[in-house]
Amino acid sequence: MMELLHIGIKGTVVALERHTGQLVWESRLKGSGFVNVTIEGDVILGATRGELWGLDPNDGRILWHDGLPGKGYGYVSFASSSDKNIAAITAAIQAQQQSAQSAAGSGAVHSG
Repeated sequence: MMELLHIGIKGTVVALERHTGQLVWESRLKGSGFVNVTIEGDVILGATRGELWGLDPNDGRILWHDGLPGKGYGYVSFASSSDKNIAAITAAIQAQQQSAQSAAGSGAVHSG
């Protein structure tokens, strides 16, 4: 199964194959400026010039668009309470704690 890395650049959302960097798809949004990108469930959210798009993560097809009328043209930021995101953060914290406990138990000394 192909693992994709999704990035935003110059008004476009791009999907690259995670292990090779090969371009898989790109989807033009608007303008040529900064694009903020996040994954929320099974949708990629891309935002630029004060507007928001929902994209299919597999092929970049635009599923929906919201011009956010009356909100201006500034950056759009994202926040998520997705269980997937919380689980990933929790797993990373647990792995760090286990690594620290193993190092302490082995008598390893770290300088920093």
